[in-house]
Amino acid sequence: MNKNRHKLHKILFYSIFAFYVIMSLAILFRASHSTRNVNLIPFRTISSFLSRNIFHIFVFSNLFGNILLFVPLGIYGMTLMREKSGKKATFIVFLTSLAVEIVQYTFKKGVGDIDDIILNVLGGFIGVILYQKCLIKFENEKKVNFFIGAIAFMVAIISLLAMIFYYH
Repeated sequence: MNKNRHKLHKILFYSIFAFYVIMSLAILFRASHSTRNVNLIPFRTISSFLSRNIFHIFVFSNLFGNILLFVPLGIYGMTLMREKSGKKATFIVFLTSLAVEIVQYTFKKGVGDIDDIILNVLGGFIGVILYQKCLIKFENEKKVNFFIGAIAFMVAIISLLAMIFYYH
């Protein structure tokens, strides 16, 4: 019975990870632009956003959306690695974010922006820290993975409902 529960947990865990990847791709590559734009000056976009009303929906969603979207990648990076290295997981987040920005620029599906990379890596790093804090609290990797799986399942359901509500 314990084997079946473990197998079900793994299937659910990887299914939610796949859902996260698909939803992230849909969010990151939803917009088309007629021209290619790139910002290579660090903190230019962030400072221009911070000079506005931070609670304006566009500013809020851009700044915090970039961070929040990559928190799960930091958590999954730690969960999926055999060697629990925060540096490696954060580097994976960096490479993923860099690839996203290059693809967005290349295919005119967004603006290539160094500030997006900074915010995405910050989000991934927060995910790494959250994973490490859970590992300290639960003192057992299996318990941490179960906890993360349960939280991820709830977040996936909420995200799916939010996407349905947003697009209808």
